[in-house]
Amino acid sequence: MNDFLESRICRLTCVAPVHIGSGEVLKSFEYLYDKNRQQVYFLNEGKWAQFLASNKLLDEFTAVLGRNGNFSRINIWQWLQGKGFSAEDCDEFIKRKAFLKADLSDKKGTLNDISTGVCDGIGSLYVPGSSIKGMLRTGIIFYLLEHNPGMKAKFCKEMCNALQSGNLKRSLGALSNKMEETLLAYKDDKGNVHKLLAGLQVGDALAGDMAAEPVSVILQRVDGSTYGGRSNQFEKHLPLYWECIPAGSEFELRISMDRAMLQKIGIGSIEEIFGYCRSFMQRGLNLQEKVFGRRYGVLFDEAQAADCFLGAGTGFLQKSLWFSLFADDGEAMRELKSFLDQSFRQHRHRVLDKDISPRTIKLAVSGRRQQMMGLCKLEVMHNA
Repeated sequence: MNDFLESRICRLTCVAPVHIGSGEVLKSFEYLYDKNRQQVYFLNEGKWAQFLASNKLLDEFTAVLGRNGNFSRINIWQWLQGKGFSAEDCDEFIKRKAFLKADLSDKKGTLNDISTGVCDGIGSLYVPGSSIKGMLRTGIIFYLLEHNPGMKAKFCKEMCNALQSGNLKRSLGALSNKMEETLLAYKDDKGNVHKLLAGLQVGDALAGDMAAEPVSVILQRVDGSTYGGRSNQFEKHLPLYWECIPAGSEFELRISMDRAMLQKIGIGSIEEIFGYCRSFMQRGLNLQEKVFGRRYGVLFDEAQAADCFLGAGTGFLQKSLWFSLFADDGEAMRELKSFLDQSFRQHRHRVLDKDISPRTIKLAVSGRRQQMMGLCKLEVMHNA
């Protein structure tokens, strides 16, 4: 075994629901929604087509879709029940199921589009190693910037210049690449460039035998705000549904690091990297708590059990290093208000970002329970 290689089996616990998108978004006619059981059934497309064909329903199904320009109003489950089919009849073409945990008006018999989660061949959701490594990378860069004030100030100045450029997205992308090349690469004696994070290998986080059956939940995206408007509604339910890993789920993964490579930037262990990620998470939480703490204090208390955020719906502060480049929060707020106003003009950031940018906190809502989306805990269990 390589004496320089440190390899550990780690545990990832979802403190709150986590959505790792597969990139597939299903319309209401591409899944079944059983309103009575509050369950969503995802289809095996090939077997679903065979089922329709063998029961001589393919033409009628196509006609139903043709009559409904607004697909969000189509409930295929009810259509099948009207044809006399039971839940057992549908087992042959159901790939996996998920439980709806979002409040839905009784007047609406369907959901909207659903963004599906990443799953393996048997339908179990998992967290790709690439997602975890990206989060670890952010934590490492945050640590390096915090321990190099001169470099941090230099990049801060360059970022402010980028915010004033004509092509904002391109300028910030170039700066992001420059930061990574400066902090996470080195040249050897022959002038060859080596990327230090090549010395960090992260496997997929899988449930394995810990899950009795594939389980996922469907949640609606909810934004909490400091602005309630005339209706005094501080939570805005958006027409977007996500298939999520439920809170309490546990996964195992292997993380390996080449100590000789990562010691070049002062990293001595995997536990240290987890600590960097927690520090970055706390930076974002502290900023948000100053604004949202009075209304959502319980959520911030719960977040102390986590080490990081993963997946979609975790908010701008938990994904971007831009805010942490500033030594002064006031200056950061002014610059980022301008950035968000340019990037998302329709969101009215210039008017509504009076307390914090961005002005919303991302929530996972199940009944009366509210959590922050994407909270996760990382632990080293034993040597691999």
